[in-house]
Amino acid sequence: MINRALRLAREFHRMKQVELAKRLKISTSYLSEIEAGKKPPTIELLNGYAEVFGVPPSTFLMFREQASGKEDPKKQERARKLLQFFEWVAREDDESGEAEEAAPAGNPKEAIHAP
Repeated sequence: MINRALRLAREFHRMKQVELAKRLKISTSYLSEIEAGKKPPTIELLNGYAEVFGVPPSTFLMFREQASGKEDPKKQERARKLLQFFEWVAREDDESGEAEEAAPAGNPKEAIHAP
């Protein structure tokens, strides 16, 4: 689940994998493997994402899945629903065909980015 959150954070900021990989000082192929869920992100990488996107590192930790089974199922369900919402926002934005600068007042991305 954390891989989806990391990918959506990048897509939300309209950043290509190449650009983010350069900012994180990792290879594009490694970033691709992280976002595809083939490799787990390190704490250092999560800190890098947090710095690039201006959020606390803990933002991404709610999306990690616990192998120990001790994670609260309600928290995991909330995280899944939040990811579904973010995916819906990204999909709606892609389907609208509008440039970010010309986003209408009701655009959810504009509301999130508002100061």
